[in-house]
Amino acid sequence: MAKDHYLTAQEATEELGVSAATLYAYVSRGLIRSEPVNGKKRVRRYHGEDVQRLRERKELRRNPAKLAEQALHWGVPVLDSSITLIADGRLYYRGHDVLTLAATRTVEEVAALIWLGDLDADVRALFAAAGRQIPPRCLAVRQHLSDLPPTELFQAVLPVAAAEDVAACDLRPAAVAQTGARILRLLTLVAAGRDGSATDIARTLQEGWAPGDPSATQLLRTALILCADHELHVSAFTARCVASAGSTKCAAPTAAIADSHWAGTGARRG
Repeated sequence: MAKDHYLTAQEATEELGVSAATLYAYVSRGLIRSEPVNGKKRVRRYHGEDVQRLRERKELRRNPAKLAEQALHWGVPVLDSSITLIADGRLYYRGHDVLTLAATRTVEEVAALIWLGDLDADVRALFAAAGRQIPPRCLAVRQHLSDLPPTELFQAVLPVAAAEDVAACDLRPAAVAQTGARILRLLTLVAAGRDGSATDIARTLQEGWAPGDPSATQLLRTALILCADHELHVSAFTARCVASAGSTKCAAPTAAIADSHWAGTGARRG
């Protein structure tokens, strides 16, 4: 396949061996650029070079031995994970089927499973320690910058939270989970536009985004659980790099959000 021409949606999906929905997801994540054809918004073409690059990455991930032999592909991340397993068309977190988790568990329970490897962890105690109110300085930042989109608000609020969170420097596993709970609770309240909440994460988002539709709670809960592991998307990989350098646990999501926001902006330009 030539690397400098455009592909139709059908050609791109056939080249990658994916569905149209997956192709659109790649575009939204900034992995493939697209543009309208003859000014028609509903008809788009896709950069062949991006499709080729993504196909090569997928092939290399399926064959790590081949990746190690090819010096030209240094930098393509291939990592073993103790968190996620894909087998026989099913997805598992820490050995638990993700579809079952999405139907029967809360976001908090799945977060604790990923952080601590224990589905029976004391989730109530973990998140109770995180508090249910936005810290005053974070609240002031959110109110002052209320016209910003959520990702930019996150970037503004997290450094403020980090400056007051000395415990975030504790890198022991249990302490890291506690910091994660504080960050998750804070960003949920910021995203939902709420000062505090007595409910779980999915319900808090529903109350902020769809207050007249309680049924949205389970939809939000399911979506968040299914997307809990971002695999090696650029933002997740950035978070891994920052965390592996021994940075505080507030620094890792700050860096990831910055990368995610940049990729999303690039996708919209494409």
